[in-house]
Amino acid sequence: RDISKLVNMVIDGDNKKAVNVQLSLDETYEDLKAVRKGNAVDAFVSVMRGCNNMCSYCIVPFTRGRERSRSLGTIVGEVKQLSFEGIKEITLLGQNVNSYHDKSTIGQNHFEYSTAVGFENMYKTRGGKGAYFADLLEAVAEVDPEMRIRFTSPHPKDFSDSVLKAIASRHNVCSQLHLPA
Repeated sequence: RDISKLVNMVIDGDNKKAVNVQLSLDETYEDLKAVRKGNAVDAFVSVMRGCNNMCSYCIVPFTRGRERSRSLGTIVGEVKQLSFEGIKEITLLGQNVNSYHDKSTIGQNHFEYSTAVGFENMYKTRGGKGAYFADLLEAVAEVDPEMRIRFTSPHPKDFSDSVLKAIASRHNVCSQLHLPA
């Protein structure tokens, strides 16, 4: 988002270098459209950026920043467009996809956040109003009942019963899980 600003800094300034490594706390890139080529039958849909887990071995929170979720409406709109284009399968993407939380959809959620049994949140208490991953799964599955829905990468800590119920209640949400090792 800062490319033109960085170019101007180089052109206008005495310095021939310009760098921006600051991580955004709110940028989700939701208004950027993915480029898809050819006659693809599947597509990836990014639903969030970053991670809040702060695992001792992982650099993601320091390179991609804290969790920021796209709005439910923009994701559903993208999936509708993909369905119109003939896409038959989508994969919802996020570093910790099942911690998705769109706080802008207050009052529209059906599920409440709960940590999976046996886990706890060490970094940040999650919760509050808004749409969670189970809500997102249901909304996306309703777009096109013939479109297969997958997701990656969920974290076991955030794999709540509501996510399992959403998977079980929608025939087009694939009964397949990709969990980190």
